[in-house]
Parts: sequence; C-alpha cells; structure tokens
Amino acid sequence: MRLYGVPGCGPCEIVKMFLAQKGVPFTFVNAREDQEAAKKVAELAGSPTAGVVLEWDGKTEVIRGVSPATLNAWYARYREKAS
Repeated sequence: MRLYGVPGCGPCEIVKMFLAQKGVPFTFVNAREDQEAAKKVAELAGSPTAGVVLEWDGKTEVIRGVSPATLNAWYARYREKAS
C-alpha cells in the first residue's frame, strides 16, 4: 500500500492515522520531494493538495473530501479485495 500526499496536509494526515488505526501497512510517498509522485497526484487528483492518492494491489484510487464515511467505504473495498 502506498499513500501519496504532502507532509502537513490535513487530509493526508487523517488518512495516515486511519490506516494506522486499521492496521493497514503503508508507505507514505512525499509528493513534495518525489517528482514522479507529484506528477501522479497531479494527474489523478488535479493537484498535490486536491486529494489523497492510495495505491494497492495494482489499483489506484483518489479520495477527495476525506471523512469517516469516505474512509470507511474505501476500507470496505480494500478488505473485500484483500480477502
């Protein structure tokens, strides 16, 4: 699992905490320092701060409007694919 974002970004920090609480192993990819990551986030979300990009099991998903509902919906899809 890779989480693309920028340090200090509120939604990014929330997603990091959510993944940690759920026990989902992930690597944070800093789109501010990694040009390829910045390009990927810009292509998928529009800008490095427009959404959080998650990449797992060959899939990539942008989460916009980070909220408990959107995170729990994503987690349900993640668990379904993981089982």
